[in-house]
Amino acid sequence: AVYGGFNGLVAVQGDDDSPYSINAQLVGDGGTLIGPRISLGASGITPGAIPISDGTNYFLVWRDFSGNLKGQFLNTSGFLGKSITIATNVSINRSGTYFLALADTTYMVAFTKTDNYLYSQLVSTNGNLVGGQIKISDNFAREISMAYDGANFLIAWVEIIPDTDKDIYGQFISKEGSLIGSNFLIDGGPNYSDNPISLGFDGTRYLLAFHEQPPLSGNSDWYLYGRFITTTGEIEETFTICDISKMPLAPCVAFDNTNYFITWAQATDRSLYGRFYDKFGAPLDSSFVVIGPAENKLPIGGVGFGGGLYLVVATKVDSNFTDGDVYARFISPLTGIHNEKNLMPEKIALSQNYPNPFNSRTVIHYQLPFRSHITLKVFDMLGQEMAVLVNGIELPGNKSVNFSAENLSSGIYFYRLQAEGYVITKKLILIR
Repeated sequence: AVYGGFNGLVAVQGDDDSPYSINAQLVGDGGTLIGPRISLGASGITPGAIPISDGTNYFLVWRDFSGNLKGQFLNTSGFLGKSITIATNVSINRSGTYFLALADTTYMVAFTKTDNYLYSQLVSTNGNLVGGQIKISDNFAREISMAYDGANFLIAWVEIIPDTDKDIYGQFISKEGSLIGSNFLIDGGPNYSDNPISLGFDGTRYLLAFHEQPPLSGNSDWYLYGRFITTTGEIEETFTICDISKMPLAPCVAFDNTNYFITWAQATDRSLYGRFYDKFGAPLDSSFVVIGPAENKLPIGGVGFGGGLYLVVATKVDSNFTDGDVYARFISPLTGIHNEKNLMPEKIALSQNYPNPFNSRTVIHYQLPFRSHITLKVFDMLGQEMAVLVNGIELPGNKSVNFSAENLSSGIYFYRLQAEGYVITKKLILIR
């Protein structure tokens, strides 16, 4: 998705006719859909199209099933403009093999070809290819991200090493399309780092968000880290975005000219979280649920900034990463939810804890439609109070709280939410 202060545009893959069709949906900052979805009359490989805006038009880029990298221009009213082929022989075997960013009046499009090396192509904002393709990587590349610092681009990627994708590399390239220096190592070491990455720029330094998997851990056991990189390629401090206990994935970075906002999906409670950080990686608030679960689906998505607002978009998918429902939410810098219309809960609700049964720790979700004084407590089978999780004034929204049962024995317990005359009780099961 992209938002620039007029209308936002969300690229959606799939419609009633095909799961591979490329569509776009205009949205307003009030959280309203503007007109019907716009079909681009094309099909593409997952994840579909990536949109970007130059302030006048939108530009969407996707891969088709023939290995062509395609581009389509739309104006801010949604009328289709020029359609172009950016490159041929593009890899279709993996996701995360293309990305784009804007410098002044030129787009930089980066993509992996069938030889698995990373290339780039400049495209003008009027839809013309500028110069030829340039080979960027000296090694095989996947999971591409890119940002622009006002003079040069930094392109980052994960090196493809069969069964042992561990290293992340970067390359600077000028806005005219010339390589600056050579490939350099951003993250090495013995641990896997082969999941999606995300780059942002804060006016001084780049910030890379990436996964790191400790040895002997399971497929979902990842840390999320943030690492700063200077405009000359120096690697500076690293901080933890989310630890392994939350089973996080898919980080995304955006900058609002003052602070960073980072989102990630959290498998432990099937929610998309967000948190604000300053330009040194220090958290400015607690992490909070931006888009919660629905029907046991996990929201996976990301965030961009424009027109004074963050726009977060996520697809809620089932365990097979199918049957997706696309949701969005606007966030104001550091002030939480910007638009509450049609997004705030309609009633007080208490969800079943997840996981359940659980061993030591679980997460409880609840919803408040208005500012309320609430209590959330845990009781044993005899009605004895075992823990007070929340006791105080809460603002409206989707909430979650972690419950640690380290000092309790196995058995059946109950958790009870009381708010504004409502009392809701549910059962949880602790297994050692």
